[in-house]
Amino acid sequence: MSDKKVIIVGAGIVGLSTAYYLHKKGVEVTVVDNTDGSDNCSFGNAGYVAPSHLITLSSPGIISQGLKWMMNPESPFYIKPRLNRDLMKWGWLFKKAATQKRVDAAVPVLYELTVRSQRLYEEIIAEESIDAGYNKPGLLMICKTQEALHHEIELVELVKSYGLEAETLSREDIEQMEPEVQYDMTGGVFFGCDAWMTPNVFMKEFQTKLIAAGIDIQFNTNLQKIIHQNGSIDKIITDKGEIQGDDYVIAAGSWTPNLLKQVKVDIPLQAGKGYSFVLPDPVVMPKLPSILTEGKIATTPMLHGLRFAGTMELAGTQLNINQRRVDGIIKAVKDFMPQFKEQDFSQIKEWAGLRPCTPDGLPYIGRTKRYKNLLVGTGHAMLGWTLGPITGHLLTQEIIGDQPDYSSQLLEVERYA
Repeated sequence: MSDKKVIIVGAGIVGLSTAYYLHKKGVEVTVVDNTDGSDNCSFGNAGYVAPSHLITLSSPGIISQGLKWMMNPESPFYIKPRLNRDLMKWGWLFKKAATQKRVDAAVPVLYELTVRSQRLYEEIIAEESIDAGYNKPGLLMICKTQEALHHEIELVELVKSYGLEAETLSREDIEQMEPEVQYDMTGGVFFGCDAWMTPNVFMKEFQTKLIAAGIDIQFNTNLQKIIHQNGSIDKIITDKGEIQGDDYVIAAGSWTPNLLKQVKVDIPLQAGKGYSFVLPDPVVMPKLPSILTEGKIATTPMLHGLRFAGTMELAGTQLNINQRRVDGIIKAVKDFMPQFKEQDFSQIKEWAGLRPCTPDGLPYIGRTKRYKNLLVGTGHAMLGWTLGPITGHLLTQEIIGDQPDYSSQLLEVERYA
């Protein structure tokens, strides 16, 4: 048993995973979160646990493509024009990171993190008897054009070079795998290394297990001030009182930079808003999840229906729904899956969540240099769900003083300081 007490800010998959692993080591844990715990970014995502996702968002060509997309309000990527110093700094750093050299350096890091995290998910599900519809394999990439297919074939070769299961498929191959679904496509690829589940079901069961184990999770609790002295965090002040611990973990997703500004720790990060919705009774239910490649839309068969998710909108930390973005998802689905008609989407309930995006596409995981007892876990972009358990595991090892299973300078919290 440990005599440490750790305070975690944020009850998404990263915060709860950290609490889980700390508790297993005998550490007393308190988690605070400003929501009611029913609808943070870990609930409405596509549910992928995807080792195939080895290429960062900041890849060569993305800037020119992004400029074209910005002319279309329904495109997969949009930056809301605004005079904002943090956004301009982030954009400059993003441009510097969008090189082949930087992408190549990130690939082995993402491989280690994603593969380890998938293994940890499977251990959690087995040990805690969580039934969230976890399935493996795999994930289809559906390509309309030969150009898109060629790009995905390059990714197949990269993924296979790491010993992961991936293969190129013809149109006929996909039709045999999904005989009920009519895709408008040239062909695609299949990543047998990937898995998926229903994230909101996992999160509710995970919360229940942690609370039953004695972990203190304080929902609807707002962090107001971080008190520090002599290079150490002393306590936090919430709207419900003071909380004191030995170590503090900030895992508040896209809101993390604003919290860290209180203690003069600067981490460049922008909130990338994504949207999703579920059709409880779709006209056709695919057997496998898929990404509609050119449209950047994820489709996932879940326990409660078929989820569609997509878009990347950099517009601040507001969670308001931009209907044009939702319309873009619907249009892409109808283009790729013509069995779906406009009326099928007339009763949807749109959901929005904020993905915390770093300039180089790699998360911030670890201890800060400025404060000996302050740690950060955020910046996972589209891989937040995939990387939740490994992030919590690595933060736990750092806190209790174990030799980390994996480390990289590319994950350092203050690498842009």
